[in-house]
Amino acid sequence: MTSLANVNNGNIDLSGMNKPSSITTREQQSAMDKDAFLKLLAAQARTQDPMNPTDSTAQIAQLAQFSSLEQMNNMATQITKLTSVIDTQRATSLVGHDVTYKNAEGVDVSGTVEKVKVTSEGPLLTIAGVDDISPANLIEVR
Repeated sequence: MTSLANVNNGNIDLSGMNKPSSITTREQQSAMDKDAFLKLLAAQARTQDPMNPTDSTAQIAQLAQFSSLEQMNNMATQITKLTSVIDTQRATSLVGHDVTYKNAEGVDVSGTVEKVKVTSEGPLLTIAGVDDISPANLIEVR
């Protein structure tokens, strides 16, 4: 993270914010947004005119908006995780069922779902010995 020491005379040095770290891209982006917001808030406080200070109501509104945005980002992350779990559960419920799917050539192929492989892109089915079939390719479940 970049410290507030990079805020000088109202100018903000954001060059250190893109340094790689061990956290994920989404966490890094979220931290960068928080860090940038706090830097801007600190710069605004330092450079305001003492004879005409910033309205505290406006600052509170900015903080409330930032808090709301952060909560929406957290909710979006949780919804993405939930969607992944639901997709995996749906795929595993197909094991043992006869299905029909469109193969890469667009031909309808039928078979029994033998197993499910969970990948970072989502679940993939093995149908009648054919691996890595996306559940999105299914056209019928019996």
